[in-house]
Amino acid sequence: MADKKEAAKPAPKAEAQAEGGAEQPKAESNKKINKMTLAEIDAKLNEAKAAQGSLRSRFAKQLLLRKKALSR
Repeated sequence: MADKKEAAKPAPKAEAQAEGGAEQPKAESNKKINKMTLAEIDAKLNEAKAAQGSLRSRFAKQLLLRKKALSR
């Protein structure tokens, strides 16, 4: 019985290849702050404020510092 169950499920790699070939690229959500553009920083600040209610987190403070540096 175990053989039938194993044969019925394709391997995870086979599913990924069948859907679109190679694995999909990693999402840009983990992009380094130093590599972000001013527009991306503004978007992340809005997300942080909506999720946390304020800009007191370390991430938000780092974004604000980078925004200040870019806007010079």
